[in-house]
Amino acid sequence: MSASAQIRRMGTFTTLLLVLNLCLWIYFVISFATTSYPFERDPWGHPAGAGYTFLGHSIGVVESPFSHTFYRVMVWVEFPSFVLVRLGQNVFFPRFNDQFFAGISDGGWRLIAVLSLSFLQWYLVGWAVQTLWRRATELRWNSKRSKSQAPSAQ
Repeated sequence: MSASAQIRRMGTFTTLLLVLNLCLWIYFVISFATTSYPFERDPWGHPAGAGYTFLGHSIGVVESPFSHTFYRVMVWVEFPSFVLVRLGQNVFFPRFNDQFFAGISDGGWRLIAVLSLSFLQWYLVGWAVQTLWRRATELRWNSKRSKSQAPSAQ
């Protein structure tokens, strides 16, 4: 199947949601890069853990990540993905807290998982809305057609 046929099959609304999601993540990455600060290990431990750290740059280590507008927006827009990722971490990696793997903190890995899952989330939302819209349109079309074909009572 060609790429254009795949896009038509996926639908314009779903494509729009996925593009908007991509733009939101680009905004998040740019905002993270401009507001993050260097992560330095405190020998006495950070009061809030490792926060959200990517390759030495962090937010949410000594302050709440919710103090950043871009983080609040992301949590509200991607809330179902955040919930699923947190539940998955609690089930599969319950002891992976405030640790680093490949220079990324556990919070950073959660954000990467949310990023991946968010595209599925918005694809499913778009698919559901398009399916309901098509069914509603078909029902209206069929009811109009059946009324116009019905014999008039005289």
